[in-house]
Amino acid sequence: MKLGVHSATFVKNWSEDITPYIKLCRDAGYSSVEVSLLGQNEKSAIEIGKLSKDLDINITCTTGLSKDEDITSNNQNIRKRGKDKLIEAINLTSLMGSKILSGVIHTAWGISDNYGKDKSLKYKNSSNTLIGLTDILEDKDIKLGIEPLNRYETDFINTVDEGLELCSMINHSHIGLLLDVYHMNIEEKDMCASILKANHNIFHFHVAENDRGIPGSGELNFNRIFETLNTINYSGNVTLEMFIQSNQETSKDLFTWRNIENNPFDAIQKSYEYLKKFIK
Repeated sequence: MKLGVHSATFVKNWSEDITPYIKLCRDAGYSSVEVSLLGQNEKSAIEIGKLSKDLDINITCTTGLSKDEDITSNNQNIRKRGKDKLIEAINLTSLMGSKILSGVIHTAWGISDNYGKDKSLKYKNSSNTLIGLTDILEDKDIKLGIEPLNRYETDFINTVDEGLELCSMINHSHIGLLLDVYHMNIEEKDMCASILKANHNIFHFHVAENDRGIPGSGELNFNRIFETLNTINYSGNVTLEMFIQSNQETSKDLFTWRNIENNPFDAIQKSYEYLKKFIK
């Protein structure tokens, strides 16, 4: 397993230059940095890819679809915009030298106008669109990680079981799951049992404390979580996804209305000191 940090820990707006933060993460001991593709373009992707090679640090990528890019929609034009956005994201991921793109790539981020209804149709539309991406994923050797989100952030795919159902409909080696302990702590009866069930379908993994702050400072049992990851021989990235800064341009998108931690760099250092004992 490799420890990483999500760029949203630092950025104050999505278009901010993240290269200084990549260096800070490397200096703190991390092996990877997760880049939100919001605000990125081909030029910045090439620069990030070059820097990652120079610093010998891995890049993982994440993105989310808007309502007018919702691939669960019954509107063919909206689904096409979503597919085009995902193709663009896959190309940016490739330019950065990354092999994983994860996040809200299976639906629009947020609660839909259907409020949880018509899920069977959403499964169908989402799976058919993602199946249409498998050739480019194979060609660029990139894997997609579908992220189940808690009920307050989406009305489609809240649990590991629901994520596995969507994966089974797609049935492709390059499409699996991103699991996040913050969301699982809300939605799963037993998150470690769910990790065991997901097993080889887990392509990526996010950690933070139950308040999305520094791991080890709250209620989550990280000893058991990492024991379970070791049981399934998970060897991928474990990315620290702390959304901790309020009163920034990004805060409204990340639902951060107060400072969860006061200093982002101090928070990633303390997190590294706690998490490194679990990495073998």
